[in-house]
Amino acid sequence: MPGKRSSRKQIQHFCCPYCDRRLWRAGSTKHFLFYTEAAQIRQYVNVSHKSAALLASQGAYVDRNTWIEEFFCGEHGKLWLKLNRNPAGQLTSQIATSKDWQQSTQTINPEVPNPSVSEFSYRMSRAPSSRLSYCRR
Repeated sequence: MPGKRSSRKQIQHFCCPYCDRRLWRAGSTKHFLFYTEAAQIRQYVNVSHKSAALLASQGAYVDRNTWIEEFFCGEHGKLWLKLNRNPAGQLTSQIATSKDWQQSTQTINPEVPNPSVSEFSYRMSRAPSSRLSYCRR
């Protein structure tokens, strides 16, 4: 039985929230979210109040089950999604908000353009490329 132990069938695909077409991973790094307050740790990590206070006292807690990653839609271009892995191992996705960007590691907010880049270059970098139009659903 070929492919019996293949992990390829366990890959989860994501759909664009605007057009319901399949999204493609852009190969970017995972930008994990971190929390500094005990209330945030308790809310997002689902631990007890005592454990959250202990983790908060040790400094910023980096959540390895929640991260921001870049995806590409053939129609809408580049999208940043916040991915969350539940205890069963399934991933859920939603559009990354500015609050998520403030709590992510080693990132800057991509909605604010770099002042050293021209307006034309910035606009062209976000446009869908004709080279990538072969992507199908």
